[in-house]
Amino acid sequence: MSIEMFVDRLGTHGDRLAIVTDRNEKRTYLELAYDVDRLAAELVGPPRLIITETNNTLGCLTAYLACLRARHPVILAEPGSTMRDDRIAKTYAANTIFHQREQGGEWLFDPIVHSSPAKLHPDLCILLSTSGTTGSPKLVRLSRSNIESNASAITRYLCITQDDRAITTLPPFYSFGMSVLNSHLYAGATLLLTDESVASDKFWRFFEQECATTFSAVPFTFDVLERIGFRTRSYPSLRYIAQAGGRLHAERVVEYAKWARSVDKQFFVMYGQTEAAPRMAYVPTNQLLDNPECIGVPVPGGTLQLLDEHGASILQPDQPGELVYSGPNVMMGYAETADDLSSGAHLKKLPTGDLACRKSNGLYYIVGRKSRFSKILGLRINLQEIESWLHQRGLQGIVSGDDLVVVVAVTQTDVRNSLKQVIIEHFGLPASAVYVLEIDTIPTLSSGKFDYKTILHIAHEAIIHELQNRPQTLLESYQKVLGMANIRSTDSLHDLNGDSVNFIEVSLILEDYLGYLPENWETMSIESLQSLAQITQHDRNLTSTPTQVTPNQTKLRQFWPAAILGLSLLIMGEAMLQLRAYLKTDRSTMEMLTEENIMVTDTDSGIRTFRQNAVVYNWTGARMETNSLGFRSSEIGRDLMPKELRMIVAGASSVAGMYAESNADTFSSLLEQKLRQNVPRRPVNVVNAGIDGYTLEHIERLIDHVLIGLQPAIIIVYPGYNDMFTRSCSSKNTLKGLPVATIPNWTITR
Repeated sequence: MSIEMFVDRLGTHGDRLAIVTDRNEKRTYLELAYDVDRLAAELVGPPRLIITETNNTLGCLTAYLACLRARHPVILAEPGSTMRDDRIAKTYAANTIFHQREQGGEWLFDPIVHSSPAKLHPDLCILLSTSGTTGSPKLVRLSRSNIESNASAITRYLCITQDDRAITTLPPFYSFGMSVLNSHLYAGATLLLTDESVASDKFWRFFEQECATTFSAVPFTFDVLERIGFRTRSYPSLRYIAQAGGRLHAERVVEYAKWARSVDKQFFVMYGQTEAAPRMAYVPTNQLLDNPECIGVPVPGGTLQLLDEHGASILQPDQPGELVYSGPNVMMGYAETADDLSSGAHLKKLPTGDLACRKSNGLYYIVGRKSRFSKILGLRINLQEIESWLHQRGLQGIVSGDDLVVVVAVTQTDVRNSLKQVIIEHFGLPASAVYVLEIDTIPTLSSGKFDYKTILHIAHEAIIHELQNRPQTLLESYQKVLGMANIRSTDSLHDLNGDSVNFIEVSLILEDYLGYLPENWETMSIESLQSLAQITQHDRNLTSTPTQVTPNQTKLRQFWPAAILGLSLLIMGEAMLQLRAYLKTDRSTMEMLTEENIMVTDTDSGIRTFRQNAVVYNWTGARMETNSLGFRSSEIGRDLMPKELRMIVAGASSVAGMYAESNADTFSSLLEQKLRQNVPRRPVNVVNAGIDGYTLEHIERLIDHVLIGLQPAIIIVYPGYNDMFTRSCSSKNTLKGLPVATIPNWTITR
């Protein structure tokens, strides 16, 4: 009897929203079930092997689900991959392909000509490449039970509910991306489908518009998140981030675990392999901060054990052994020929190839690899397979690597560029993940075995040297990073379909060229960015190179004497205030506002406020009292009272009321009094979140880290002179600040 799967129960979730796409397409579960059943009906007949090229669109998702519903095993593949390399189709005698036709661009099921149907095991459900691409002829065979049990386990430990809204960040042909789709449809949650990169503004607009509660990430995703300032922003709807696809550095784990705790969100670190459909372990969030190096405990229904070289169990803590997983999600086995597709499940345990230890608290952590493979961008890359491929082509060399780069060392000369291009195309690897090294002889150990560590060390040094001697033009840099020779100056990174690794590498290069990153630079053409670089260099040269003075420069120079006079008047006025403060209190205004016992900085968030629960007197003798948040305001709880109207005023010294005689005389307090008179039947609180010296940038950070957590009905942002001053005193037009009106000729100062 066929095992029931989540795809068979779609309609039971009724009118709940199942799908929202970034093209504004929506489907309820009933509507999705109808579409899936209708398409499955068109696939009538005995089970046949279907290659399903898929991305995160409604049509592709429906086709994938229809294949599962009609009980046709599917090979999940990257769009266009079969046209580029038909070895998968030929090796496994695939009968049908779902793909986008070259003419017309329609996504349709097409028969594969001259293929004789392969005999298929009745439990066979999904086939995936071990490297996450269709470049390798070795596939993982997953049964319906594998897929269903792992979707159930993921739903349980992530506590996925019908209220969750998961935005897609990974392709469906990658096992991690597939599991996101399966687990959320299993739980009756909503999928937000998009193929936009997390580096794209469109992605985050869609995220905010649809109130996403979760997204999934691989290690390189976090590099992108850091580049776009993710942790400085506020996403009230976000519930958790789930990470897998390779080891995330412990330092980064700690950063995000602390951030998650500070903003009341969850951060899950997970471990898995495609061979386990794909999740095997996770770290409970309440243990993550104390165990950032760990992969955690087994997922519900699974077990982990450590075996020594003789196959005996290791029970002592912190003793290394091979990590072995058992559970209902362990694959049926590998397929290397069409005949393998008829075989049943013959594995009860999955040797992971990882060397691990178990801590005394029961959490596991990885210490090394037993087999030779790298994991880059979530792709599990078999180094031995690439090395064997080299030898089959008659090349003398070896392949080493880590989780940053695959190093191909060969003794031939003048093959570096051509060989790299063939490798990235044949194995479906990103250009930035492959480094070809030309050497005279292959180093060996005293035992006569190849010295893979030395090769990796040589490559790391060579990469560092090349980074220090980057190409002179941006066009050359793009060609090098992307591994493409036919890039035009009118192309942008977005046009070239750059991935998250490319985004990081190019952004670092741009910062070297420009000294800053322009807004939405990834959508700008290379020639536009090169022009900006020339302008930046020209501005730098102005201070040292005599140039002809233009009429505009003449007007600008005439302006500066007036500006200096105005600033002098301001300085004189400030000096009088300082003198007055000193005569009355023996302390200057600056001392009172900036000395260490008045202002404090939170070490976790970097936010600077007045000292909490303090009493400060200014030069007039006026009293300033602060609450536990460091605001000049009454104490306020994080939870709202019934029917409470809570407002927050954020700003700098004007909002803080540095010249007000008491807290009651500040703008926020006067507003609160007025509102209480007009709304007598509701509790009203207006919080004064003004901090002296703040700019809009500081205010935005305060809102993200503190003010949103107070659950206000509204936040009033009152920008001040600090923002205008920041812009007016800077020679660069890239700094943030308020837009300032054109200055009339008759004015002396702003």
